[in-house]
Amino acid sequence: MGRKKHSKESIITALQNLAATLKKDTLSKRDVNKVLPVSSLEYHFGSVGNAMKAAGLRRVSSGENLLDHGPKYSDDDLLSSLLQLEQQLGHEPKKPDYRAQGRYSTRPFDRFAPWPDVLKHYRKWKQEQNGAINPEIVATPEQSPKIAHSSAEVEEYQPLSNYPSMNFKPAQLYGEPIDFRGLRHAPINEQGVVYLFGMVSRELGFYIEAIQQGFPDCEGKYLYDAKKNLWAKARIEFEFRASSFKEHGHDPSGCDFVVCWINDWPDCPLNVIELQKQILKLPAK
Repeated sequence: MGRKKHSKESIITALQNLAATLKKDTLSKRDVNKVLPVSSLEYHFGSVGNAMKAAGLRRVSSGENLLDHGPKYSDDDLLSSLLQLEQQLGHEPKKPDYRAQGRYSTRPFDRFAPWPDVLKHYRKWKQEQNGAINPEIVATPEQSPKIAHSSAEVEEYQPLSNYPSMNFKPAQLYGEPIDFRGLRHAPINEQGVVYLFGMVSRELGFYIEAIQQGFPDCEGKYLYDAKKNLWAKARIEFEFRASSFKEHGHDPSGCDFVVCWINDWPDCPLNVIELQKQILKLPAK
């Protein structure tokens, strides 16, 4: 059976009916996915926001969370929870620490960008408190309602390569755990970037036409003007780190986008899509 095609009119009707059922004045991508694919909205209207407007619903601002990740916590709530965990661990929590023992999930921290920036906000917040931190929000390990862990479990993960007896080379290495749509670990090479981009390319606004071995790695199109429904050619080069583009001697005039896991090239003359930040804006399941 062929895939059902959605017209603008059927999409608008479906959105209005869903909003009425849920008693909402706008819908998240997660809501929309219950009745039709988000890609249909992006194809006909250019974006979810444009579709909301066409259906007479509230268009969510770019700074507002569309993914409905649960209760909205204040910055103080989140940063206070970091302080509590630091009191337990004896050091600033890393992301795996917080995933394992933090008060909330790590998703609400996305407002601060990657975890190193979370810690920058946290340090600034502590300085601004200037002794005014309410001791009631800082639970000692004895006061914490969490299940007690042994000291070995609370400590940071230590690389086994530090042990004298570990003198072999692993057959396979993995990136940090991300658990994104079945991809358990972050990319550690260009091939991982290609695979991850293939998972999210449509949500990032691209239609892919060819993947090739020569430069550039990929050719496709992207929505240039949503109002006029105009599309532009996209020549894409994949790199694990954006700076590898110039290290490989590629000509910027032959490319439009660099898709990477880590953007370590702030002055890149091309459009850089840093996947480790982009996937934070997308549903993980």
